[in-house]
Amino acid sequence: MHNLYSSLTQYGTQIALRSKEQFPSVQYVKWTEENFKYVKYNPRNSFNRWGLSLTSYDGGLSGIPDLDSLHQYNLENNTTIEESEFNIPTPAYLDNYHIQEFLKPYSKYMYRTHILKLDPGGFFPQHRDFRGSNFNSVRLISPLKNHCTFIMDNKVLNWEKGNLYFLDTAKVHSLFNTQTKPSYWLVANIDLNEESFNIITDNFDKR
Repeated sequence: MHNLYSSLTQYGTQIALRSKEQFPSVQYVKWTEENFKYVKYNPRNSFNRWGLSLTSYDGGLSGIPDLDSLHQYNLENNTTIEESEFNIPTPAYLDNYHIQEFLKPYSKYMYRTHILKLDPGGFFPQHRDFRGSNFNSVRLISPLKNHCTFIMDNKVLNWEKGNLYFLDTAKVHSLFNTQTKPSYWLVANIDLNEESFNIITDNFDKR
């Protein structure tokens, strides 16, 4: 799948995707906060990061291990769990029409997908989301509420709230919430194959 990933990145690093209708992202965040509990994201680190699983290993919302660092979790537990095993929808996805419609073109290919919540002061230090030559998935990302600073290759990225983007997260990137309110992001991992590649490229925003 490395050739498919390389082909995607020829189009750009951050590419907006079309959707049938505007996703009511702020209302969706409010709904999740009223109905579910966000849990610690990567519990080894105290970086003010929380998450809510839309797909998980067992369809539950514990966040274990789907909101952990898979690399670290596998090392500590002598397991070989992969992104593709987090494909069971949770109530945070199944019980909301708007998120289902928003992700509908890609739902057949969804791997580990969640809402990321960065509290004030929360951050992700510089990192890459891929290791070695394992490029069998891609990241689709949407800023849902209260933008934070997202830096990739030493450039600050611009976003439109409620839009979905392909992002080349094989490149070094970092996030910082320097605001006074939590910042919410949708992070979807999508199986990369010929079908999903065509769906993503067909939905590139031509603006």
